[in-house]
Amino acid sequence: MSRNRCMTTLVVTVATALLAATAARAMINPSFTPVQLVNQAGLILWVDIKPGESQDQYTATIRETLKGEEEQKPFRLDISEAGDDDAAAFLRELLAAGKPALFFVGELEDTKDLGGGNTRRRAFLHLGGAWAVFDFGEDGLWSLSNLNDRMLLTVWHGGTDMLRRAVEYILTDEDPVLPVAEGFSFSKEPLKLASVEGTINAVRTVDLAGDGKLALFVACESGDRLFDGAEARTFTDLTAARGLQSKSRAYAWGDFAGQGRLDLISFDGKVVSLHAQQADGKFQVKPLDLGGAVTTGCVALAALDVGATGRSGLLVSGDAWPVLVVLDAEGKATATALAAPGVEPAKLGKPGPCLVADFDGDGLPDVLMPAEKGSVWFRATAAGKFAPGVDCAVQLGKSPSAACLTDFDADGRLDVFCANRSGSYLWENAGDGMFVETFEETGELSYGASRRGIDCMAGDLNNDGRQDVMIAYSANKPMFFFNRGFRSFGNAAGVNMGFEELLPAAIEGQTSACLADLDGDGAQDLALALSSGEIWVAFQENSDADWAAMMVAAVLPVSGPCKGPVAVTGWIGKRCLGAWNVLPGVSQACFGRTEAGPVTLKWRLPGGQEQSREVILEQGGTVRVEIK
Repeated sequence: MSRNRCMTTLVVTVATALLAATAARAMINPSFTPVQLVNQAGLILWVDIKPGESQDQYTATIRETLKGEEEQKPFRLDISEAGDDDAAAFLRELLAAGKPALFFVGELEDTKDLGGGNTRRRAFLHLGGAWAVFDFGEDGLWSLSNLNDRMLLTVWHGGTDMLRRAVEYILTDEDPVLPVAEGFSFSKEPLKLASVEGTINAVRTVDLAGDGKLALFVACESGDRLFDGAEARTFTDLTAARGLQSKSRAYAWGDFAGQGRLDLISFDGKVVSLHAQQADGKFQVKPLDLGGAVTTGCVALAALDVGATGRSGLLVSGDAWPVLVVLDAEGKATATALAAPGVEPAKLGKPGPCLVADFDGDGLPDVLMPAEKGSVWFRATAAGKFAPGVDCAVQLGKSPSAACLTDFDADGRLDVFCANRSGSYLWENAGDGMFVETFEETGELSYGASRRGIDCMAGDLNNDGRQDVMIAYSANKPMFFFNRGFRSFGNAAGVNMGFEELLPAAIEGQTSACLADLDGDGAQDLALALSSGEIWVAFQENSDADWAAMMVAAVLPVSGPCKGPVAVTGWIGKRCLGAWNVLPGVSQACFGRTEAGPVTLKWRLPGGQEQSREVILEQGGTVRVEIK
C-alpha cells in the first residue's frame, strides 16, 4: 500500500539572498503546490520578455505553449506599480536580462490566501527565481499588482528553469507529487558503537565481502576501525579479527591487489601502505613506495579504473597537481602527475580531495580537482588517460570544507555540492566541464543550511526517488533537507528540530557522517563520528504497518572487469531519478519508491554502449543489482 508522505511540515522563515532588493520570506504551502497552480492555470506559457513603449511597459512574446490554447500574440505588461525605486530597479534588471520566463494565466487564486478558493483573472510571472503578479485590465494591459509575492514563494522557491521542468512533469505524470514534508524519521534510541582516541577523519560504509552487507569503516589517526553490518541493529568491532592495522589520514578502498577483493590503501601522514584482503577476510599489510606521489602532501586518495586488467588504480590528491598511480602484480608503483599548463595553482587557494566521476557522460571517469577559489577539470580520454587540465568554475569555499557528488535536479549529470566554513555551494553540471553555481535557487536549503559544514552526502532518505541531502557540522547538529524535485528543497524540520533530543551529544559537532542502509530494510540510516570521538548510528524508523521502505541499490562488483566509478541513472517511466557515482564496494546508486512498481537502471561502461535493466519493487527492503 502506498504511504502518504505529503505531511504538513514545520518551517522557518528567512530572507532569501536571491531576491536582494526585495527580500522575501518563504515557507512551503502544504495545500497549494505547483500541482494546484498548474491545474488552475488555463494557460502556461514559456515567454520572452522585451521592452515595450516605455520604461514601465514590456511585451511577453510566446516562445512555447505548455498548456492551453492562445492566439500567438504578445502580452502587454505594465510595471509602473512596482513600488519603491529599489523594487522597480530590481524588476527592470530581471526583465532586461533576456532570459525566458514562465507565465501562468487564468482564474487564479488570491495570493493572500492560496488554497482558500478566492479566484480572479490574473497572471503569475516567474523569472530569475522571482514571482510577479499581474491583474488583467479592460484595455488588455496586464498591470503589476505584486512583486516577489511571498505567498507564491511558498508554492515554488527555486529556479525558473527548474519550475519549467516541474510543470512538464506535472502535465505528463498521472499522479504528480512535489513533497511538502520530509516523510522520514529516526528511531528514538540511537546506538553508540564506540568512543575512540584521536581525530576521526571519515566514517563510511564498505561492502567487504561483495554480498551487499555493509560494514562501517572509521578512518582514525589513532587506528582505523571496522564494524560489521547490523541487520539486527547490533554491531561487532571486527578490527582485530580482520587484522586491520591502518591509521588513516587519507585512504582508498579498491581491488589494488588484483584478487577480486576489496583492499585498503592507507596514508598515516608518513607512510603509504597496502592492506590486501585475503581469502579468509583478514588484511595483510605491506608498505608501498609510490615513487614520490606524496612528496607534495596527501589530502586524499581515490580508487579508479586505469585500464589495468583486474586491478584498481590510485589517484593521490595533494598540494600540487593530482598524481595517478598504477600498481603492477608485485605492487610496484608507476606514478604520473597530471598536467594543467596555463593554470596558476596559487590562484586556486587550498585544494581539497579530487572528485573522480564521469562528468561528461562518455563512460570514462574524469578528475575534478577542487580548491577554495576554483578548480581544474581533467577530462578522461581513455581509462587512466587524461587531457591537460583546464580551469573550472567549481569552488569549495573557505576551508575546512567538504564536497559530495549529487544530482539534485535529476537531469542525469553529476553535480557538486560543497559545505564549508562560511556556507554552501551547489555547482550544477551544465556539460562539457562547465558548472553553474545555483545554491540560491534551492528553496529552504539556500537559507536553512548553517555555516561550518564539515561533511555532506546525498541520499534518498524518504524513498521517493529524489536525492535529499545531509550536512554535518563542526559546531552544530547535523541537518537534513528533503528534495521536492528539480533542485528545490524543504527543511526536514521534524527531524532537524528533534535532533537535540535524539542525540544531545551531537550538538557539539561532528567530524564526519554518512547515509546508508545499514540494516537492510530499504531505508537509509545515519552514521555519525562526533567531535568527542564517539561513533553513533541512528536507524530510520520503518515500522508503518501499511508501508515498508523499498529501494533498488545498483552496485559494481569488486571482482568485475570495470573498477569504476560509473554513473548510474534511475528512471520511473520517463522521469529521471538522477545519477549516482558508483564505485565497487564503496558507493551505490540508490533509487527508492513509495509504492510497488518498476525502476529502470541505465549505465555505460568504458568503451561500451548504454545498457539498461528494469527492476520491479514489490515489497520492503533493498534489491541489490550488479551492473556489468
